[in-house]
Amino acid sequence: MTHPVKEDPAAWKKIKLDFRSLDAEGLSGKPGGKVALNYEFCIPAEAGMWKQVRKIDSSATLQKGAKGRIGCSEQQWLVIGSTHQKNYQRVLFELASLPYVERIEQTFWE
Repeated sequence: MTHPVKEDPAAWKKIKLDFRSLDAEGLSGKPGGKVALNYEFCIPAEAGMWKQVRKIDSSATLQKGAKGRIGCSEQQWLVIGSTHQKNYQRVLFELASLPYVERIEQTFWE
């Protein structure tokens, strides 16, 4: 992980996931049928910012040109990550602490 981020509890307000439905491994559902949740957020369309996100979240994938449900603009890239990773809550907090991440929403695949 990256160097410690200055703790700002307001960052949690940017995360629109129901942590109560997730276990310690970041999985949701009944035993034998657990699944990870995917989440999405927008970042400015700049390689340096994508590199910063990837340092924090190894599950992150870049979806250039996609708007996602979150509604990224033409000047933004859609990023999708997964809760099924070590310290997923900390990863989400660090992502939400980035000044250019406005909010993180659950991804619903259709």
